[in-house]
Amino acid sequence: MVDCGAAAPGAARGKPPAPAKVLPGRRSRVTREPGLPSAPFVPLSTGPVVPASGRVRAAIAYVVLFGAIGAYAPYIVLYYQSLGFDLATIGLIVSLASVVGLLAAPAWGALSDHLCGSPVVLAAATAVGVAGVGLLSLARAPLLVVASAAVLGAGMSGLSPIIDARALETAGGDRSGYGPLRAWGSASYIVVAFATGAAIERWGIWALFPILAACLVATAVVGVTLRPALARAAARPLREASRLFGPRGLGLFLVGAFLTWASVSAVVGFYSLRYIELGASAVIVGLSSAVGAAVEVPIMLRFPSLAARFGAERILVAGAAIFAVRAVLAGLTTDPAVLVFGAGMGGVGFALFLVGGVTWVSRHAPPELAATAQGIFQGVTISLSAVVAAATGGAIATLFGLAGLYLLAAGLGAIAAGIIALAVRCERGPAPHFRTSDESEAR
Repeated sequence: MVDCGAAAPGAARGKPPAPAKVLPGRRSRVTREPGLPSAPFVPLSTGPVVPASGRVRAAIAYVVLFGAIGAYAPYIVLYYQSLGFDLATIGLIVSLASVVGLLAAPAWGALSDHLCGSPVVLAAATAVGVAGVGLLSLARAPLLVVASAAVLGAGMSGLSPIIDARALETAGGDRSGYGPLRAWGSASYIVVAFATGAAIERWGIWALFPILAACLVATAVVGVTLRPALARAAARPLREASRLFGPRGLGLFLVGAFLTWASVSAVVGFYSLRYIELGASAVIVGLSSAVGAAVEVPIMLRFPSLAARFGAERILVAGAAIFAVRAVLAGLTTDPAVLVFGAGMGGVGFALFLVGGVTWVSRHAPPELAATAQGIFQGVTISLSAVVAAATGGAIATLFGLAGLYLLAAGLGAIAAGIIALAVRCERGPAPHFRTSDESEAR
C-alpha cells in the first residue's frame, strides 16, 4: 500500500508533493476488544481523532444526497409515464438503472480507495450524475432516455459508498455513531420528497430535475470537504475486496444480506398495488410511504444505545426478522390499516438492518478498502436484489397473486435471517486475516 499522507502536507501549502512513501508490508492480527466481535483490521478509531466538524460535514452530506434521492426516486417513474412509455418499458429502464448501479458502485469505490480517498472522485461521480440529469430532462426517444438514465444511475451510485466510507470514519471504533449521521438523510428524504411533490403539482413533472440537479451540486460542494482520516491507497481495490467477501470472510453474510434485500424489494416494489387491491385511497398510499420513512429517523438516532444494549449482531438479525414478519402481515391482511402498520414495521427493520449492515462491513474492512467494500456491499445487496425482485416478482404475482408473492417473500426473508444469524455467530470466533496485495508481495 502507499501512504498518501506523505505527500499531503506539501500539497496543502501549494508546494510540489513529496514522493509517496511505501509502507512495509507486514502481517498482523488484532486482538479482540471486550464486547466486540473479532475483526481482522485495526479499527479506524486508532487513527487521528476526527473533530466534531467532520461529523457535521458528514451529516450535511447525507442531507443533500438523500435530498437528491427524495427528488428522484418517488417521481421518476411518473416522468417515464408522462413520456408515453408502457409499464414494460418503464420496468426495463428501472432495471437497467439497478444493473448500472451494481457495476458502477464498486468501481467508484475502488477508484476512491486507489486514489487515497481523494474527494475528487466523489466530485467526478456527481458531475456524471448532473450530466445524466440534463440528458434525461431533454431526451424523448426511448433509446436516448435509456442511455440518459444509465448515465444518471452511473453517477449517483458512486455517491453513497464514498460518503458512507468517510462518515463511518467519524462514527467511533464500533461504528455505532453512523446511525445518527444517516438519520439526517432519512429526514431530508421526507422533506425534499414532499417539497418536490408540491413543485410538481405547481409546475409539472419536469420540476423534479432542477431540484435533483441542485441537490447533486450541493453534494459535490460538501463532498470535496470529506477527506479520509488515514490516507492509504489500495493497489488493487476490487481484487483485495473480493477476498474480504470470500468464503473465509464476509461471504456468508453477503449472501444473507442479498436474500434479505431481495425479499424486501419484492414486497416494497408492489406495496402500492396491494393497497389498491384492498381498496385503499391514494392518500393512504402516500401516508404509508411517509410513515415508513419517518419511523427510520428515531431508530437511527437511537442506534448507538441499541447496539450497546443488545449488540450489533442481534440488531442485524432482528432487522431481517422484522422484514419477514412484515411480509407475512402484508400477505394475510385484508385491511389497509394493517398495511400502514406494516410500513412502520418496515421502517424499523430498514433502520436496524441498513445501519447494522453498513457498520458490520465497515468494522471488517481495512481503511484502504473502505469505499470499495461499501460499493460491493451496496451494489450486490441493494442493486442486484432490486433487479432480481423486479424480474421475478411480477411473474410470481401473476401466478399466485400479491398475497402469494408476499408469503413467499416472507419465507425467503426467514431463511435470510437464519443465514445472517449464522454468519454473525461464526464471526465471534477467530477472524481470518485478509492480506492486501502489498502484504502478499512482501511475503
